[in-house]
Amino acid sequence: WKRNSKTAAFEFISSLEGHENEVKSVSWDSTGGMVSTCGRDKSVWIWEMDPEENDFECIAVLSGHSQDVKMVKFHPTKELLASCSYDDTIKLWEEDDYDWTCKQTLEGHTSTVWSFAFSND
Repeated sequence: WKRNSKTAAFEFISSLEGHENEVKSVSWDSTGGMVSTCGRDKSVWIWEMDPEENDFECIAVLSGHSQDVKMVKFHPTKELLASCSYDDTIKLWEEDDYDWTCKQTLEGHTSTVWSFAFSND
């Protein structure tokens, strides 16, 4: 969706398709050039935006969780993506030479991790 500066109405610009089931969370990175989605299909998708075409290209599908992924969020100042899941974990993902990998898994919760937050520090 994009807001029309003349009418103040929102206009549909693009649809992201790929998840096998419902999407649970969406997060934009701090530059506005990437968006991440997650869902019931246990995956995290990272999309790169082409601002001239108002189109998105999937650049990575991350499959590290063993259950539904509940939330995904980019760090506000670092090139870091986090996701949390029904599998009781939080995963931290980083891009290295255009390849996204899980750098750390935070374990120890005894049930679903529904949400998390980053500190600006």
